[in-house]
Amino acid sequence: MDGTILLIDYSEYEREKTKIIFDNIGEYSFIEVDSLKKFYSILEDLDSITLIIMDIAFPIEREGLEVLSAIRNNSKTANTPIIIATKSDNAGYRHAALKFKVSDYILKPYSTKRLENSVRSVLKIWQRFRYEFDSAHVISMSIEDYISKEFKVASRAGQNLSVILMAPVSLKKESSEQSSELSPEVQDKIQNIAIEKVKLSLRSTDTAILNANRDILVILPFTNASGAQKVLEKIQGNVRNGLTSLNIDYDDYYYAVCVTFPHDGKTFQSLMEKAVKKVEDKIMLEKITSIGVNVLDNARKSYKKFNK
Repeated sequence: MDGTILLIDYSEYEREKTKIIFDNIGEYSFIEVDSLKKFYSILEDLDSITLIIMDIAFPIEREGLEVLSAIRNNSKTANTPIIIATKSDNAGYRHAALKFKVSDYILKPYSTKRLENSVRSVLKIWQRFRYEFDSAHVISMSIEDYISKEFKVASRAGQNLSVILMAPVSLKKESSEQSSELSPEVQDKIQNIAIEKVKLSLRSTDTAILNANRDILVILPFTNASGAQKVLEKIQGNVRNGLTSLNIDYDDYYYAVCVTFPHDGKTFQSLMEKAVKKVEDKIMLEKITSIGVNVLDNARKSYKKFNK
């Protein structure tokens, strides 16, 4: 065993995501703290802690700073290196945290490589050379890698993971003699409004992905079917309101469904098959919208690459 890591974060998802990076670093054990009560109950028993990774907003910044003070005033952890991983970007709190000699201050959401590099630097762990194909994605990790990691986190933690598929349907305006499809310009405006409203509806741990087929995928870590439905309803309400500026009815242009791991499938591929099937069933049932067969075929081909 290479050491013990103390994780202080109220979010189980964030703690599990942090633990994943140590798969590439070494063999470590973890002490997880999800509440102030638990922290103060174990403070005097902390011994031989290798590294502390904590969210300063625990649960709010003021109390997080009190936790930092308690750590530094405890003889057993007074000199233990600390990495802050938080979405709190307030300059005052950042400055206050640095007074406690924290080793790094990382803003959420962050790439796993960012935290891994910080841990290696703080613990002075040399990373052996290895060529990683993911390194080609300098700005952001590939979608395949991101989804793979999210499923791995959910599986290891025994938690649900939900996916929302918001599929555009081919809306046709009926005139007296013929039908005319919406122009590409209008479709682009609809898409831009939709993705903006979707992102505004999400939590910090959720991710929205715009596919080439114009459908929108939303990945909801640690979210069961009931929670996914609540997020979906929020998304639909916000997108619906946004499209009123174009005189577009949300129900005429989009149909959204949600599926949940592991109930609806144990891989991303199987989840997307279930989601597409739900869209097909809806269209067949109502017969009020039309979606091109090639669109569904393209969607299936796109999702087949996520087969693990």
